[in-house]
Amino acid sequence: MQVNKTLYLVFMISFLTSGLYAQNNKYTAKEVYTLMCSKCHGINAEGNIEKSAPSLNNIDLNELEISLFDLKSGASYQSSGTNHDVMQHNMKVIIQKGMNYDPKKMANYIFFNFNKNAKSYKKNKKYTVSEIYEQMCSKCHGKKAQGIVSKNAPALNNKLLHDLELELVDIQDKTLTQSSGTNHDIMERNHSIIEKKGMKYTPKEMAEYIYTQFYNK
Repeated sequence: MQVNKTLYLVFMISFLTSGLYAQNNKYTAKEVYTLMCSKCHGINAEGNIEKSAPSLNNIDLNELEISLFDLKSGASYQSSGTNHDVMQHNMKVIIQKGMNYDPKKMANYIFFNFNKNAKSYKKNKKYTVSEIYEQMCSKCHGKKAQGIVSKNAPALNNKLLHDLELELVDIQDKTLTQSSGTNHDIMERNHSIIEKKGMKYTPKEMAEYIYTQFYNK
């Protein structure tokens, strides 16, 4: 069943090889789904039996994302000589024509707009430190922890692991030695917002993520 769903997830993107849409415009996940994918999978991702297109509104977010990542990376459990080969080829053509897309964004669009379990999933989701950094911390400290001067956010990719962990502990415990009315207040407030969104993390885990992913040796 999962293999079939993966196969059709690939199929729904294959329409993008059409010359009508093979432009250099940057399409959003919503535009791609509404203009193309919905023709087979339905406006509400309910599926279409006549077109042998399964519903997508009952698939877990993680499964959707993995299937779309597999499509772009060429990974699959299917053998060669099947429709899979054709769909893999179409995906390569899509990318070559500038019609690239983010598997995570597409999976998020389908899941959070059409799956009835989306609301409870948002509340109960356990975020990884990479997701927390990407969705929250990178807005000020940069995608590669390089810092953003205009936001008075220092670089984090030049700090040692131990120093990162100590600073994060200080922020969580509110023990930084800076006076009020400084960036310290902003950092504490931002941390509170992160936790209110359900994005809790341990200083050790976040420090290890930042250090291993971004440190400039």
